[in-house]
Amino acid sequence: MEIANLIKQDIESILQIESQDIKQLVEDYREDLMDSETYDAIDAYNMLYSNIYEMSEEEYLDAFRTLGEAYPNFGKADENDVQKSIAELERLKHAFNELQLHTTEGKQLLALQLAVLELDIQVYRKLTLSPTTMEIQAEINLLESESFGLTNQINQFLELYHD
Repeated sequence: MEIANLIKQDIESILQIESQDIKQLVEDYREDLMDSETYDAIDAYNMLYSNIYEMSEEEYLDAFRTLGEAYPNFGKADENDVQKSIAELERLKHAFNELQLHTTEGKQLLALQLAVLELDIQVYRKLTLSPTTMEIQAEINLLESESFGLTNQINQFLELYHD
């Protein structure tokens, strides 16, 4: 039974880092001067990202499209926004790398999380390429698909080991 508790501790540590990061991102964005629609958009996207592990790829993409229609001007990133997003992902990656995990299962989950972050960073780096050609967009789509596939593996892992 001891190993089960250690696995649970490892998973909780990883999820806690992720939760803290989401809260920090929300606070960081709230410090910027924004109108109420932007606040609403941030809250809506935050809710979507918080529930990603409970959604299929199709449900996620549908929800993402719906939010895009509801908030058409939100997320129109310029280069500074993309660089900021990369820095935020790097910060999360660093926080994950600081974790001291006790089990193979915890380390497997962490490896999946880090792989998703790395793919997301690659997507943002591709977004800095201008102009965005069809080839670059195809590469972005492939990276996003790989990222979502890993997210599905994380979901399956959490179903096995997390309450």
